[in-house]
Order: sequence, then C-alpha cells, then structure tokens
Amino acid sequence: MTTSRRETAMSETNHAAGAPSAPADRTITSPSVRASAAVRTYRYLRLSLVGLVLLLLLAVWLERLTGEAANRRLGSISAYYYTPARSVFVGALVAIGISLVAIVGRRGFEDTALNIAGMLAPVVAFVPTPRGAGGAPCDPDGRCSVPPEFVPAVVNNIKSLIALGVAGVALGAYVVLRRRESSRATRIGLALAAGLFVAFVAWFGLARDSFLDVAHFGAAVPLFALVTGVAYVNARKARARRDHGVNATGAKTYTAVYGVVAGVMTMTFAVAIVLAVMDQLGWGGTPDEWVLWVEVVLLLSFATFWVTQTFDFWADGLPEDASVTPAPAATAAAGPGRPATGRGPGPGGDVTPAPRP
Repeated sequence: MTTSRRETAMSETNHAAGAPSAPADRTITSPSVRASAAVRTYRYLRLSLVGLVLLLLLAVWLERLTGEAANRRLGSISAYYYTPARSVFVGALVAIGISLVAIVGRRGFEDTALNIAGMLAPVVAFVPTPRGAGGAPCDPDGRCSVPPEFVPAVVNNIKSLIALGVAGVALGAYVVLRRRESSRATRIGLALAAGLFVAFVAWFGLARDSFLDVAHFGAAVPLFALVTGVAYVNARKARARRDHGVNATGAKTYTAVYGVVAGVMTMTFAVAIVLAVMDQLGWGGTPDEWVLWVEVVLLLSFATFWVTQTFDFWADGLPEDASVTPAPAATAAAGPGRPATGRGPGPGGDVTPAPRP
C-alpha cells in the first residue's frame, strides 16, 4: 500500500471512530503554545490601554503648547473636544472602553466595575462637555450647552451605542445564564449592568435636553470612581499575598504601588468634590484649570495602576481569582487542585504550569 493510500485508510478509520480530523492546511499547536500566545495577546491588550491614555494626554498637551491661543488655557481635558484634539479624544476613549470590557477582572466587584467603566467610556467620548464647562467658550448668543451643530452627531453616536449595547447585554446574558458554573457575583454584575443600560436608554429617550447637558459628567465621574475602586481592590489583594508570604518580595512592591495609586486617586476625588462645591456655591478661590489637573492626575494614576497590574500578572495574564471558568481539559492537565496557569514564564515565553496558593 502506498503512503497516500495508507494515510487515506487511517483518515477513514479515524472518521469512522468519531475522531475529529484537522484541515490539511491547519497546523495543530500544543495547549502550552496556545496558552502562551493567549497570555502574550492579553499582555499587549493591557499595554495598549496604557498607550491610549498617553495618546490622549499627548494630543491635549500638544494643543495646549502649539494650538490657537484660545485653546491653550482650557480648564479641562473634555473641553478639548472642541479643538483639533477631538479625533484622538473620541477614538482613545472608545478604544479604552472596549478594552475595559474585554479585560477580565477578579470575580465580583472588580470584573463588574471594569465592565461598567467600559460601558461609560464611549458616553464620555460621544457626548461632549457643554460649552462654558472647563473653559470652553459659550456661544455668541450666550448659550452654554452642547452646540446645536454637534447634536445630530451625538444622537447618531448614542443610538449606535445603544444598538451595540442591546446586542452586548443579550450576548452576556446568554453566556452567563447558559453556563452553570457562573457565580452569583457574575449574575449580580450582569443584572446591575443591564439595569444601568436600561436607565441610560430611558434617559436618552425621555429627557434629551437633560441628557445632553449632564451625560458627559454623569459618565465621567463614575468611570473614574470605578477605576479607583479597582485599584483599591488590587491593593488589598496584594497586601493579603504579602501577609501570607506569597511571592513576598514582589508582593511588597505591588502592595506599595497599588496602595499609593488608590490613595492618590481617592484624595484627588475628595479634593475635586470640595472644589466643585465651592464653585457651585460661588465662594471663589478655586485654582484656575483645577478640573484639568484633576483629570490629568487621575489618568496618570490609572496608567500607573494598569502598568503595575500588567507586570503583577505578567506570567498568567489574569489575577489568581479572575472571573473565568477553566476548561475541563486544562484543569485535568494541571492536576487536581491545581490551576492550569502559573507565575513563572517558561522557555520562549511559554507559561509553565505551577501551583498557586
């Protein structure tokens, strides 16, 4: 029997036995290689998120340094929507939102917070801050709101976002409810995200003027608050690893960085609330451009946190208790009581399975 006939016979035997056959033009890689590729992809996604934050800050700062005189002293990053920095502002925030939804956090608050923050980021991008806020000049007739010429774009973008949101929530519900292993925290997170989405749609449809005036701030403030909460959770988890002697040297470093980032973001929020109240009451005495500097501090803190967490979970790509369900094959390969990923990278960047506490 020739080689080709032997291969044909073996293929027919495997097919008859129910064994899956691979396409001739497809290379089958080992699970370890696939895992390594997945982890590297995850790293690049996380680092790209940091790059998007820096891109946004660079676009704003270039406009402040080289743009028209009227654009050099705007009091907030959001006010640069009305400048040549608009394309980067919108594009970066949309990409950041998608990335936050795609990245998996720990079960419970962290994963839910990242998903909701990801839902809010495009709203911050699509609904501009009203004229008059952050130093953006009001219209010649004195109106300090979203200019009428921008409203059709806002409506179009938000309707598109709602259509995508319906599909996203439906898909999330299908996956979570179909999967028996879904935790109670995951189901609560889905219900919370769906409820907020319904409220958002109702606000847009029933109170359009209020939506145009407030939606930008109504999305930006909780977006930063949720990221601050995620930083706090990571500080607490790193402290627990340190106290239990897990990777003691690295845990001390990560505990310190997470703690500083969470502290800076919390203090910045507190200062921003005080200054906002002073402005609303007309007390005066608030620094010029204070909103801009609050946003800069929060964005840089966010980037610092994201870089730190990326290196903290460099080998695995995910936190130790991420909101995922391991595949049965991966669990079996790792052995009873042992997850399929470890902390140490193997040769060539492959992930070497290792027990985790």
